[in-house]
Parts: sequence; structure tokens; C-alpha cells
Amino acid sequence: MTKIKICGVKRIETLRVLTEWGVDYAGFVFAPSKRQVSAGEAGELLRAVPGHPPAVGVFVNPSLQELEEVLQEARLSVIQLHGQESAAFCQQVRELFSLPVWKALAVGRDGERSDRRAEMEPYLAVADGLLFDTYDPSLAGGTGKRFSWEQIPQLKQWSAPLPCIVAGGIHAGNVGELVDTYQPAVIDVSSGVETAGEKDTEKIRELVERVREYDGGKNGTAAGA
Repeated sequence: MTKIKICGVKRIETLRVLTEWGVDYAGFVFAPSKRQVSAGEAGELLRAVPGHPPAVGVFVNPSLQELEEVLQEARLSVIQLHGQESAAFCQQVRELFSLPVWKALAVGRDGERSDRRAEMEPYLAVADGLLFDTYDPSLAGGTGKRFSWEQIPQLKQWSAPLPCIVAGGIHAGNVGELVDTYQPAVIDVSSGVETAGEKDTEKIRELVERVREYDGGKNGTAAGA
């Protein structure tokens, strides 16, 4: 069953909607971004919404001190590393903070930079999930662009037994194809449920309903949480 992560949460209303609709993960961006929140802001949001989905903290090339400072303010369930973090760093984070680590890797839109087997192998023993997002030379993530999903079966094979997490250009209009054809463990959506740069309740609802329509409904929590 495919799980849903809505990333870039900034408002209490959004977190309440995710909680009400049983979304599997709420993502908070701590790296420079139009969706960035501070540790204090994230902590306040999480404390204000009882029963909220497990919180995923998104970081780009953080220091251990930065991670520690965020975790003192915000209770995270998963640390997502979206930069050029090494496998050794992922292992260090995992052991130091006793939290699952998801490592993001970039994938080309049209097949370029798509042979990632050698790159992902070092992470298989030190991460709890591999997230595949669309390659963009100017952005670490959040491009809103879709890579070639035909690559997913190969990426799933190479990343096994870790959960395959897919991001980039996902919205209600195409998520049925993604879930029905490729069955990723988790989908990671941000701009696809936004209007004018803000999370849109109706788009979140439509996406959740579409995923459940295709995968038969929610079934617990994805591996690594």
C-alpha cells in the first residue's frame, strides 16, 4: 500500500487537514526554501495538533549541531537528508539520534543521470528509505517536475529491501497512474497540492482520495517510521 507524505507544512490549518484525512507523514522543511520553517515554528505546530501524522524533517547538508537544535524544539519521527550527505554521515545521524533516515537521490527527467545503482549501494545498509526526486542542477528538491516513472521498477529493484519513495511533479491528476502502475512505498507531494504557493485543502483531499481509490486504502505506517 502506498503511503502519503505531504511536505512543506507551514500552517496549523494544513496540519489539521493532514491529521483529519489520515495522511501518513507531514513534512517540515528546515533547509532554505519558500517552504522553510524554523525549529520553533515546527515545534509549535506539532504541539498544537494532537494525533498529527509522524513528522519528517527535511534537511540539506545539515551539521549534527543543526539537527540536534531542531530536535530539541520539534519532535521528529524521520530525518530526511536531501543534499550530498555521505553514507557515513547518514549512519552517524541514525545512530546519534536513534531515528530513521531517508536519503534523497536525484533522478534525471529523461533518463539522464538515471543509472544510480553504484551511488545508492553505500546507503542500503545505513538508511531506512531511499527517496527519488527529479534532478535539477539549481535545486536540492521541490522542483515540481516529474522524472521518467518508467525508471521506477529498476530503482525499486536496486534499492530493495529499502522502501522506494517517489517525489517530483505528483498531483491528483497523475497519482493514480503512479500508484496503480508502480506501487511506490511512499509518495512525497508538495507543490502538487498547492495553489499560489499555499497548501490547498481541496487538492489534498482529492489526492488522498485518489491514492486510496487505487491502492485499496490506508494500511498502517510505512517502513522506517
